[in-house]
Amino acid sequence: MNQIILASHGGLAAGAKDTLEMVLGDVSNVHVVSLARDDKEPITNKVDAMIATFNADDTVYVLTDMLGSSVNNSMVELSKNGTKFTVVSGFNIPLALTLAMSPVPVKGAELAALINEARTGLTNPNAPVEAAAAPAKKATASRHSSGPAKIVLARLDYRLLHGQVVFTWTTKVQAERIIVVDNAAANDDIKKGALKLAKPQGVRLNVFTVERALAKMDKLNTLGERVMFVFGNTAEMLQFCQGYKLDAINLGATANHDGADQVGGKDSSVFLDATQKADVNQLLDMGIKLYVQQTPTYQSVDIDAKL
Repeated sequence: MNQIILASHGGLAAGAKDTLEMVLGDVSNVHVVSLARDDKEPITNKVDAMIATFNADDTVYVLTDMLGSSVNNSMVELSKNGTKFTVVSGFNIPLALTLAMSPVPVKGAELAALINEARTGLTNPNAPVEAAAAPAKKATASRHSSGPAKIVLARLDYRLLHGQVVFTWTTKVQAERIIVVDNAAANDDIKKGALKLAKPQGVRLNVFTVERALAKMDKLNTLGERVMFVFGNTAEMLQFCQGYKLDAINLGATANHDGADQVGGKDSSVFLDATQKADVNQLLDMGIKLYVQQTPTYQSVDIDAKL
């Protein structure tokens, strides 16, 4: 049997399953996992536990909300770490319907054709000829050939490169290069591969350890690029700033966990425990401006006092 797991942020996956039930009736082979802002349990644990309930000969598809999202990145990593399933990013209802109804596994060229067919449903019905038009070229900031780097954003985000970074911040600050500073990701080829899949088109990406990032700063300051830094945790962000002081840091998201307090207001995705607060306080002592802001459309909340 084909087992379909719809995986998304918020209620998208549950809403899609409701639609499938209206069309098909019984969709007992369609399942939902969702990532909420304050989840303490990794979404990978939910998927692993769900797959463990399936039969050994079932074919499993995980359909995620969008390429480059933290949900999709987590699923790609999980699939490459031994859990057997197929990931399809950016699912729509026609794709989910076809997979749910298929009495046999859909693989290889047949799956590729199904994905292409599902894409045809994304069109302007009043002007369908537009579907055949060449995609518009994305406007990009002019590239410089030399000079110091312009650090347009430094962000703390445990999810590293995902939808909010790819689709909002990168566009807002017109970054030409993203440097992910995270020791674990830099030493994990699977994580690096998932990050490269999420990379915005036309933007350069590096995934460095703290040590290597610091060693690259002299060279970076000859390229004249607009650069965004993304740090995975407060400890390595502090370590970097002790070697190369940043002017300002956007506190974007940290995982909620036992002993952590929400920082930056009720809409914040920043949760810090005592150790993380101590790191943040050291950054404040260094004179670095810290502010909580999930996306450019959210209000920026300055962290002026020690936590």
